Amino acid sequence: MTFGAALMTGFLAGLFGSPHCVAMCGGIMSVLHGQIPKGQDALSLLFHAGRITSYLLLGLLVTAFGLLPGRLLPGDWVPLMRIALGLVIVMIALYVALPGRLRDVAGDLAAPLTRRVMPQLTRFLPADRWDKALGLGLLWGLLPCGLLYSVLAAAWLLASPLDTLGMVIGFGLGTLPLLVGGGIGLLRIRSRVQTPALRSLAASILALTGILIAAGPWLAQRIPHQTLQFLVDCVVG
Repeated sequence: MTFGAALMTGFLAGLFGSPHCVAMCGGIMSVLHGQIPKGQDALSLLFHAGRITSYLLLGLLVTAFGLLPGRLLPGDWVPLMRIALGLVIVMIALYVALPGRLRDVAGDLAAPLTRRVMPQLTRFLPADRWDKALGLGLLWGLLPCGLLYSVLAAAWLLASPLDTLGMVIGFGLGTLPLLVGGGIGLLRIRSRVQTPALRSLAASILALTGILIAAGPWLAQRIPHQTLQFLVDCVVG
């Protein structure tokens, strides 16, 4: 998977999966934005800078573990990781195609972590300085999220720091339009993101990407690698 393909995959997952993020984190988002002093709205950007930074740190951490199998296990482990990566991306496609219909199992399992992180947020309130806003964002990024964990699972299977950067940055940027909130333009984006036709298109692109990646080990025996990579790049890029 190339950096561009990973970036686009993460962006589609974040953009079309963010209605779930609003539903899960809407209360936290309202509290954080409500703590910003009047006239210092720019501090809200630091919430999201901190959140995406946490995503990146988590992504690079799991990528480090993703590199271990290739070093410790036989070479036939790599095709299995590609198949698993493709299946994870197909799962993300289902998440996008069926908003609100899939239970956030990961979030439920990680509920004890949520209870530990939430009280820490109060230490940075009110968010009247840049360091407090950034700290709140870093903690926000640690809150359990099934969609984020799916992206991190893909990052682990990518086993490539550069591709992980692309996927996680793309995911973080994709969530911004709905999580920043406010403004007529952003409200229009929100309504477009929830359009069934666009959601279906995004889910189809993600699903096809996942299928091509999962079938890669089989297709590689029948299609030249350059042609296979070209097909993946055409789908997501």
